[in-house]
Amino acid sequence: MKKLTLLLAVVAVIALVSAPAAQAAADGKALFDGKCAMCHGKDGVAKPMAKGSANFNDAKWQAATKVEAIGTVITDGKNKMKGYKDKMSAEEITAVATYVKTIK
Repeated sequence: MKKLTLLLAVVAVIALVSAPAAQAAADGKALFDGKCAMCHGKDGVAKPMAKGSANFNDAKWQAATKVEAIGTVITDGKNKMKGYKDKMSAEEITAVATYVKTIK
């Protein structure tokens, strides 16, 4: 009985920890679709106006890029892209960065 209780407690903790990340990715997708896809494409492949931008579905780019680095670019901008620090909250920026990491 103690093992079952412990197992249920572990599952509950995992569910609580996973739920915010899943919700952030879902919210991030909506924000990405509304604010980023016009240049970066819904599939993460840069459109001509975003020439020079990474293709977010590239496995090498995904492996080499951390959520924090994506968040910094969203916040401060890079090349032609202007930063979103005045247009999005820190939570929204993190949600978009988290979503970008899920694009395959």
